[in-house]
Amino acid sequence: MGLFGIYGHHTVEACPLNNIKNRKMVLNQPPDLESFIKKYKINKFLGRYHSALEHTFLWIADAEDPHLIQKFAIDSGLASWNAVKIVPLINFQDVMEMMKELGAD
Repeated sequence: MGLFGIYGHHTVEACPLNNIKNRKMVLNQPPDLESFIKKYKINKFLGRYHSALEHTFLWIADAEDPHLIQKFAIDSGLASWNAVKIVPLINFQDVMEMMKELGAD
């Protein structure tokens, strides 16, 4: 398992606030998202954050395979109106531990 940041952005014109086709897609998400994401080996979303007026988002996923996150973005339609970037993440405390192991010399 690992943590992944799913970063995305879209144009003002593609925004579901302005685009009825994309609004319908967002509103028609599977009612049981937890069951839907399991087939992509996404264990859960730890957070889904959006900046509406910046037309950007950051979702944090606990998942097993970034290629399956990519498939989720395509199959769900998310990638049809967003540029999506999937980035592996680690906890800041783990970074601190790595630095301690390297030493200050």
